[in-house]
Amino acid sequence: MLEPVGLDEVTERAYGVLLHEEQLTAGHLAGILDLAPARARQVLDGLVTAGLAQYHQGRPARYRPVDPRTGLTGLIRSRQRELERVAASVEAYAADYHERNLRSDPRLLVEVIEGPNEVTRRVELLVTSAEHEILAFDAPPYVSSNGTTSPSERDALARGVSVRAAYATEVLAIPARAETLREMVRLGEQARVLPRVPTKLIVVDRREAILPLTGSDEGRRTTAAYVRRSGLSDALVELFEAHWAMATPVFAATEPPGPTDPTDPADPADPEISPEDRALLQLLNAGLKDEAIARQLDLSQRTFRRRVAHLIHRLGATSRFQAGTQAMRRGWL
Repeated sequence: MLEPVGLDEVTERAYGVLLHEEQLTAGHLAGILDLAPARARQVLDGLVTAGLAQYHQGRPARYRPVDPRTGLTGLIRSRQRELERVAASVEAYAADYHERNLRSDPRLLVEVIEGPNEVTRRVELLVTSAEHEILAFDAPPYVSSNGTTSPSERDALARGVSVRAAYATEVLAIPARAETLREMVRLGEQARVLPRVPTKLIVVDRREAILPLTGSDEGRRTTAAYVRRSGLSDALVELFEAHWAMATPVFAATEPPGPTDPTDPADPADPEISPEDRALLQLLNAGLKDEAIARQLDLSQRTFRRRVAHLIHRLGATSRFQAGTQAMRRGWL
């Protein structure tokens, strides 16, 4: 039972005998377990080293047990630390192995995936394999009905995987996509938007990625590249991070604003904002066209313009740009 913490069968039997004795000599243990005296002394010294026994000098030397709640717990924690050090070295060993494979056959770096069904299947497998993080660029046109979002992403979020996705603004102009995006944000995805993204992309755990091989202006992309861990996958991560830093959060939950500062004339009399007005501000801030925002929020153009004018007035602004700045300042975005 104690083999996982480094005790062999003889040492475990000796430990069981020791726990039933107030003190024990090597000779006494040798007689009980039918061991040579030197072997019995070696076993008892091993228990001392493991923190499970105490050594007391004398003629003969005597050994006393340590409370198992202290001794075994300490031994278990020590083993856990050793295993954590081993686990930390796995990636380094894996990198060496992978580098050797790439030297022997560079074609292993990138695998070409053909056809929309196969691309979708490989994306699902990649997302399912995520342990820590998923990074994604998303933009039309779409190979599958789900776009970049896959059923596996919901599972990944449920098991605590961090998901960050940067979307082209045009995604928000598609009502079904925008609603899916809202849902994913509610589930924990961090979403931002950009006027355009450089490519569609999924990177998992900063080591493997899938991206289309055809250009962004060539319509539906049904040929993709599967990139394994390498300098190329590192570059794709850097590309994502650079664009993420410039992107605008969308549909993000915000903390309720704190008490207003009576000395600050910019503070509104009523700091609360409705979910509808927050959604309107987020879509305006994302750069979506008025017609697309009105369609998403199911508003007539007249009602949309009236609500925008009301928000600008409420924020004490003279333009939409200034209103966006004020809204961010107040924590409404």
